[in-house]
Amino acid sequence: MGSEFWLAFLAYPLTFLDKRLLLPLKVSFIGERPSFALMFKFFREVGLQLKKNAELRVLNFDSLHYIQQTTKRYKEQLLLENKEFEQVMLKKSSLSLFPHEVTRIRIVNSQGEDFGSEYLHGSSRRGASHDWLKKEIAKLCFQARKKGLIIEEVEIAHTHPSLEVLIVENNQSKFFFNGLSSSDKKLGEMIAQFLPYPLRVKAITPSANYSMIF
Repeated sequence: MGSEFWLAFLAYPLTFLDKRLLLPLKVSFIGERPSFALMFKFFREVGLQLKKNAELRVLNFDSLHYIQQTTKRYKEQLLLENKEFEQVMLKKSSLSLFPHEVTRIRIVNSQGEDFGSEYLHGSSRRGASHDWLKKEIAKLCFQARKKGLIIEEVEIAHTHPSLEVLIVENNQSKFFFNGLSSSDKKLGEMIAQFLPYPLRVKAITPSANYSMIF
């Protein structure tokens, strides 16, 4: 685990001094209520000032898929349901205790072998650094070729451990999504120019995963 993870973990209890601590207890959730750690992280980072009568519904994959198909939201991103690999990544992100970003590089190959980096634990808002990603990708591609694997694409998978929700307040509704960010896209564009293989950047949320090829 990186030093940034341990610093963030040690400082994590201090975040509960935030006055918005009580906000998750005031609003109503329609359907299954997420963990308190996820709720607090969502309210703290998004900075919402909700009223007590606000209602929130966590969006599942079916809801996100419908929204994508009927609007322009995330049209350029491939939206898929989380499978075994994504569930492992989310479990390592400690959604119920200390939600934080986890990153893993995978070398997708014709032989179908699971070949990739170790899991790198970041902070609640940041994952792996650009320098680490570039060095790790170069090392893994070399090792994969040396092993005789035929590389099809390189994947940078990382978690976005926060909520995607529908908020209804005063008869008005709004959505909050958590797909690939502008910084994720810039990362993909920057690293892709140094690679002879397609690069996929994937963001994994508790509800789905989003990805783009660069």
